[in-house]
Amino acid sequence: MGKVILCVAVLGAGVGAVANAVEIAYLGHSCFALHVEGGPTILIDPYAAFLPYPALPRPADVVLITHGHIDHCPYCFGEKERVTGDPTVVWPFGQDGRVREGRWRITQGVTVDFVEASHVTAGGGGQGLVCLFSFELGGVRFAHLGDVGTTLTESQIQALGDVEVLFIPVGGAYTIGPEEVVAVINQLPTVRIVVPMHYFVDGYCPWPLAPVDAFLAAVGKSWPIHRIGSEATVTADALPESVEIWVMTFAEE
Repeated sequence: MGKVILCVAVLGAGVGAVANAVEIAYLGHSCFALHVEGGPTILIDPYAAFLPYPALPRPADVVLITHGHIDHCPYCFGEKERVTGDPTVVWPFGQDGRVREGRWRITQGVTVDFVEASHVTAGGGGQGLVCLFSFELGGVRFAHLGDVGTTLTESQIQALGDVEVLFIPVGGAYTIGPEEVVAVINQLPTVRIVVPMHYFVDGYCPWPLAPVDAFLAAVGKSWPIHRIGSEATVTADALPESVEIWVMTFAEE
């Protein structure tokens, strides 16, 4: 499993990040790999083999886990081979089952804010708690909202900071659904790029989630929609001036 972090050293302030291009790869479901030249590869929410997306296993230096369900934490099901190398695996929950909220230095160049949220939706879907992650990489602030079940509270918004790139679940059933996603985007005024995740894909997702097109219909003409490949690059000095929706296809390998 690599090095597991349960509690890491707190930083009183964020670490200044060099403005370099950040490479993003979408690996399916809620899993993304992020890398900036000269820095570690960060992998968020790898899934167990139960989900047949083809992009794993894949190497990483740091693995962030939002919660312990089979589609977000292979380690919880004995599948450490889903991530190769010797990664630092960040398990954000304490022995009391609560998120260890705060700003933590994970490794050189990687400082992450942990924010607790409910997995349970207004309709009673989902279960327990999830950790929302936000961090700065290449001068860009990213946030991954895991399986968040509700719109954000004011304290969560403040803790996430000035998010510019947002990975957000859109499939409903066990998370916020399309209309709530639109509300969350509006709660975060600094967001420039929204990448939908955790939606139904025939042959890969076994749960009754809505497809991504249901979210896109809810967006309507509010924001431009760009359908791109499985990889994208963002830089701090070339972010869109206003919100754009980037629909990424999942990597085939």
